[in-house]
Amino acid sequence: MAGEGEDRRTNEPIFHRRSPIIAPPEPSPLLLAPCAEASAVTSVRPYRATDMAAWDRYVLAQPRATFFHQTGWKRVIERTFGFEPRYLVAERDGAVAGVLPLFGCRSLRGSLGIYSLPHTVYGGPVADDEDSERALLDAARAIALRAGAKTIELRNRHATHLPLPRLPGFVTFEKELPARAEDVYRTFPKKAREALNQATKKHRLEADFHGDPDVFYDLLARSYRNLGTPVFPKSFFEAMCREFPESASILLVRHDGRPVAGVLSMAFRDLMMPLYSGEADDASHLRPNNFKYFRLMEHAVELGLKRFDFGRSRAKNEGVVQFKLNQGFPMEELPYQIDVLGGRGGAAPDPQSGAFRIVRRLWSRLPHRIAARLGPRLVRYFP
Repeated sequence: MAGEGEDRRTNEPIFHRRSPIIAPPEPSPLLLAPCAEASAVTSVRPYRATDMAAWDRYVLAQPRATFFHQTGWKRVIERTFGFEPRYLVAERDGAVAGVLPLFGCRSLRGSLGIYSLPHTVYGGPVADDEDSERALLDAARAIALRAGAKTIELRNRHATHLPLPRLPGFVTFEKELPARAEDVYRTFPKKAREALNQATKKHRLEADFHGDPDVFYDLLARSYRNLGTPVFPKSFFEAMCREFPESASILLVRHDGRPVAGVLSMAFRDLMMPLYSGEADDASHLRPNNFKYFRLMEHAVELGLKRFDFGRSRAKNEGVVQFKLNQGFPMEELPYQIDVLGGRGGAAPDPQSGAFRIVRRLWSRLPHRIAARLGPRLVRYFP
């Protein structure tokens, strides 16, 4: 594996593109800008270790970039799963004009796919203008074709100008937070407030914002087993906390001292993102999920954050979708895209399909110890 995703055969740009004159888009901080000069040249090359500081500066300054575009997330994925990074940098006049984080991952059947990003809710290209965005895609296609990959999957948070078909079926939920923590309760609809009243007044749940990572992981592993889903390795979460110590937090919910739910979150810019959560088998009547997100939203306001990202869900997962809607979050379709190369391959497998539903049902019946041992070995094949 080439270090830090670098192509060691050459440091020359792997693709050049001359910028056309394009019409300005509608004014919006999330839309791509037109190229400043028609004569400007966009070049794309592999990411090098020396690009780390410039890459992260660009990501932090780009309103369309997400937490997962940071090079720290690249290291988390590399160290946990051993996937090969193929990160790309677009440049113009010696400055970064766009980035595209990529990993190559193989399925259980051995077929190769290119993902931005695997085991990640958001990714895709981030660029200054449409020309740089297209140049990144052309370079990604060149990499994929050389490697024999069947698809390129872009998990965009915001829409691109790329001429690719949508990969439907994924939605996300995000809303603004109030200015004061004491106002968070009133942002919930009536039924959600009733559930919070049960959690706080009847069951007297408590929030621990310095949760034990091992306790959290046990709750997570049990929840994943119950859902029929292989759990991530513990090293995944250890790498996250090590890579982002100032952003990561683990909240545990306790009932009479016993941990009944937990969530690992990341803060990025003015955004709070609960990424992974778990719940004890016999705790749903305590309303711990309602409580933990309520307290996490209060905590986010106390930290000075402005928005709360409730995260991605599959549109077909009606239970999860309805829960998030019931908390007062609007639903937004994610503009994922897929590039099927040479007419081969296809969309990602649907875990709600008949065959997967049977496998998930069988998995949920496995003893916890067996599921916790097998899950981390299998999950890498479902990026």
